[in-house]
Amino acid sequence: MNWDFEPTLIKKSHYEKKTGMNLSHVIFHRSKELLEVGAICKWGRHWMVDPTKLEQFIREGGLVEIAQ
Repeated sequence: MNWDFEPTLIKKSHYEKKTGMNLSHVIFHRSKELLEVGAICKWGRHWMVDPTKLEQFIREGGLVEIAQ
């Protein structure tokens, strides 16, 4: 068995600690677009982040606030 599993979704708080970014403002204002592309999803009371899709969304200009 391969135990080198890396989850594609991580908790928002873990992502924020790892990157130093605060996503609260972005999720509040742009949650619809982020949900549509699969960059975030709701799991119980937690927001889960897909780092790859979020970074792709930012690079494509989806979050002008961060990309500048």
